[in-house]
Amino acid sequence: MRIARRVAETLGDECLLVGGLAVGAHGYIRATRDVDFVTWLPLAEAQRRLRQGGISATIKRGDLLEGDFPCLKGSLDGVRVDVMPPLVPLEWARGTDLTVTRRGRLRVVDLQGLLRLKLRARGPKDLMDAAALLLRHPTVLPSGRELAVAYGVAEELETWLKDPRLRAEIEETKAGERLRRPTGRRRPVSRK
Repeated sequence: MRIARRVAETLGDECLLVGGLAVGAHGYIRATRDVDFVTWLPLAEAQRRLRQGGISATIKRGDLLEGDFPCLKGSLDGVRVDVMPPLVPLEWARGTDLTVTRRGRLRVVDLQGLLRLKLRARGPKDLMDAAALLLRHPTVLPSGRELAVAYGVAEELETWLKDPRLRAEIEETKAGERLRRPTGRRRPVSRK
């Protein structure tokens, strides 16, 4: 989180945390090796800010014919950092604050925006993330399925939604959370 916080401080309020760390912030914790942001800044401006903050990043043009997109790629203390333009409609004001230290916070993309990004990306890990988030937040399952149809990945998403290992993992996580949740009742004090 230290790397994510530093990148966010360098880019300012014009960015949102996305990718694996954002998936974790929305309730599905998984390992990730990079830190991903989306910014509405022109990439050249984002690159300039990162350089001023001591973070080296290169603009990769991407091959639009292959479905790629331009983005910034860099690293900080051995951790890969990717900064991309908004590839899907995002509601910037709906980003949520994630407090990471007493003095630092990160703005995280809202759940609907994250689902759009994951479904647009179409990779196996992205679709698994989307399915896990939908299983964690069943109230958004109908809208998630509609998004999957719009992005042409409905069948692939359904495969992940039905995956018994993923479903079991989500249920274990929910059960663990229920066990850790305070009940509000206090144990009686025995008086001898």
